[in-house]
Amino acid sequence: MSDANSAERDLAKVPAFVDPINRKPLQSGDDGASLVEPSTGNAYPLRNGIADLVQPRMASGGIDPKRFDRPLPQVTEAALRWTFRAFGGDEMQLRTRVLDKLELMPDAVVLDNCSGTGATTRLLQDRLPRGVLCNGDLSMELVVHAVQRAAEEDHGSTCRTVWFGANALHLPFADDSFDAVVSIGGFNQFGDAARAIAEMTRVTRPGGRIAIADEGYAPWLRDTLTGRMVLNDNPLMAHMPPLEHLPEVARDVRLEWMLANAFYCIDFRVGEAPPFVDVDLPHEGLRGGTMRSRYEERNAATGHTPADVGRLRANREDAR
Repeated sequence: MSDANSAERDLAKVPAFVDPINRKPLQSGDDGASLVEPSTGNAYPLRNGIADLVQPRMASGGIDPKRFDRPLPQVTEAALRWTFRAFGGDEMQLRTRVLDKLELMPDAVVLDNCSGTGATTRLLQDRLPRGVLCNGDLSMELVVHAVQRAAEEDHGSTCRTVWFGANALHLPFADDSFDAVVSIGGFNQFGDAARAIAEMTRVTRPGGRIAIADEGYAPWLRDTLTGRMVLNDNPLMAHMPPLEHLPEVARDVRLEWMLANAFYCIDFRVGEAPPFVDVDLPHEGLRGGTMRSRYEERNAATGHTPADVGRLRANREDAR
């Protein structure tokens, strides 16, 4: 085998886009300016070569321009500068700590979910000399800005980098597309924490890692004077780490507080299946029984069948 073929073999494969609605493959449109799902005719524009796969469609990318006195990228970068000054941290050090949790190999395929202004891009590229980095954000304005920033800061990276617009609740990739998924900032605004984590889990291969980091003031500090001022200043600081929404297959779960305990980071490995628990192992002692039999006895005593309990649980989830 030639050196060229060997090098090609060693490179990770770039995941193909799928329709974020039905997850069927996309192909180039006849106009050359869009991606199309043939069976439905769903079409997604290419803006300066960048796929806009945001679904559902939202006016102004879901952002009200009247809220700001300058373009969104400048607003985002100013907010980051202020946050790290106020809480006494170093932005690149924090991002590096989060990325360390992914345990990336040089040929990994990684999704930066809510890549924003591209602040994490170079850090990831440096870790993926033979890998692939897919950068997606809800705001096409931020994506375009990040592409321009990456071009200006070009350092000869060999990491193949793909940019696109997408809704984190409808990721445009097939199941098991990535070795790792990271989201630094933005998760609190995805709108549906359970669905967002389910989507990240869906596109991550078993054995891969997911890291989610965002604002959230530590609970033991919230009722202090400083804590009350922090929460009053930024409502996003009231968010808690979404531990209750992690999937059953989450393994090796870790939670860390960063940036003066004003930023949480959850990371976990995606397992093949939920952890095994022997619910049929008999207890020792007078009461006897198993976890399963005791559970069924309690349900029978309350007049609920296991199916009833499942429906009640589903109704509670739908009401959230």
